[in-house]
Amino acid sequence: MNAWTQDLYPFCIEYELAVYALLKSGEKPTNWTDFIIDVFVDIAIGLLEAASVENPFAEPAIAILGASIKQWISASERPAVLDGRFAEFALGHNRMQKAISDTLLILADETDNYKNLREGWKGEIEFNGKKYTLKDLANSQFPTLDKGKEYTSLRTVAYDQFKKHLWNVMFIKAGSMTYSAYWSIPVFSKTPSKYGRDIHYKDYPATYLRGWYEHVGLRYYFRYWYFTFDGRELSTEAAHELFKDDSPQNIINPDGLFNRDYVFKQFHTEKPDFFGYHELRKDASEFPKYDNELDFDLPDDFVFTGGDFPILTKR
Repeated sequence: MNAWTQDLYPFCIEYELAVYALLKSGEKPTNWTDFIIDVFVDIAIGLLEAASVENPFAEPAIAILGASIKQWISASERPAVLDGRFAEFALGHNRMQKAISDTLLILADETDNYKNLREGWKGEIEFNGKKYTLKDLANSQFPTLDKGKEYTSLRTVAYDQFKKHLWNVMFIKAGSMTYSAYWSIPVFSKTPSKYGRDIHYKDYPATYLRGWYEHVGLRYYFRYWYFTFDGRELSTEAAHELFKDDSPQNIINPDGLFNRDYVFKQFHTEKPDFFGYHELRKDASEFPKYDNELDFDLPDDFVFTGGDFPILTKR
């Protein structure tokens, strides 16, 4: 399993560099202070959870590593090398990776009939909603390189989860969301959803469009929201990496990581305010309904979580 984590790590590092380049033309965002161990624990656990779902035969081996990592949340258990704050995300990731590798090698030490493993696995270990014993580990088999298909599928799901976690943290720690001036179009021209799909997102692919209907004057009013990183707007290339859809449920990029509204609603330290501008409807009918509740998706309220990192939000 140590070989698998070591094999996965370079892919993650290369992706980190690509994300930095997308956001700041190769320059790393400056707002990376106050990183805490809990963030790196959540990232590491997320990779393992995704992998355990993909291959149940690997679950017991993953469980013991997951249990060890979870202990690091406790100040008395975490490796000393992970203490303190990190000005660079990549530095924190590097230190976490070393700690994971060290842990796996110590657990795999054959001295005194695997004493470290037996002491580290007393009774049952719970991971990802299931419980495992040392016997489960003995009867399981973590895929090795000679099991190419199983090995790569395990690596792929973990890598994909890492990419989502990286963007999630990047937005919360280094991103800033702002909004445009408002504008309007006549109701009879297009429905809001059709306007978004046919016109707006073709010109502004990295934004998030919302609007409302004004009965007097028969017009739709719109604003769009967008993120900046060190004052630089999110690029078209970054938008292609991130977003599956333009308006809700209109998939334009199946390989994207997130639904657009999820990023703009969740990747913050506190719940955003959209000032009464409504979500575009999933139904992009050709004919306006002349009604806020029919032309937009109401109600506007949503549960704010911070994505996968509620520990970074202001509660």
